[in-house]
Amino acid sequence: MSDLRKTVLLQIAALRQTIDAKVLERAKMAVFGKIPYDQEGAKQAVANFLEARNDGGVFRHKLEQALQQEGVTLDLSEPEPPPPPHPLKPRRIGRIA
Repeated sequence: MSDLRKTVLLQIAALRQTIDAKVLERAKMAVFGKIPYDQEGAKQAVANFLEARNDGGVFRHKLEQALQQEGVTLDLSEPEPPPPPHPLKPRRIGRIA
C-alpha cells in the first residue's frame, strides 16, 4: 500500500510541475471562494469591443466621460516594448601584428 501511495504522490508532483504557476494560483483562489481578476484580459476585451464598434468613437467618448466622472482614466494603449539592446562592438581576438 505504501508503494502505491508513493507512486501517486510522485505523479501528483510531476503534474504540478507542468501546471503554470498563475493557473495554479487562480485555482487556489477559486477553491476559497475568491474570484481572481485578470486585469490584462479585461483591458484587452474592452479594447476589442471598442475597436469592433463602428459608431465613429461615440460610445468610446461616452465611456471615457463616465469614467472621468468616477475619477478613472481609460488607458487601453499597449505598454511600450523595451528598447532593443545596444549592439555590441566586434571584439578583436588574438594578437594584432
